[in-house]
Amino acid sequence: MKSKLTWLGQLCGLLLAGVAGGVVGRIHTAPLSVHAQERDLTGCMVVVPKSWGEYKGGSSYGLAFQDQAGTLRFLAHPTCGNILSPIDAPVVDLKVERR
Repeated sequence: MKSKLTWLGQLCGLLLAGVAGGVVGRIHTAPLSVHAQERDLTGCMVVVPKSWGEYKGGSSYGLAFQDQAGTLRFLAHPTCGNILSPIDAPVVDLKVERR
């Protein structure tokens, strides 16, 4: 009978130590948070002038942009830069003007 009480006391002590360790660990652990990366320093970046208008999509001719006058500009082979050294004005591969 005495050995069962000793074993039960040890088990309760072990459980109490585990719970106390978990509580202390939660108190002293910094909360986890996720921060979005502001800039992609390694990827390809093409700067398109606002005067080219709205992006309309891509086709076999390339990326299409249409300005307010109806002019379409297609960019088939964009040149890559990055956030540190962007290429300012890419070369238009096809330009369709409305007259």
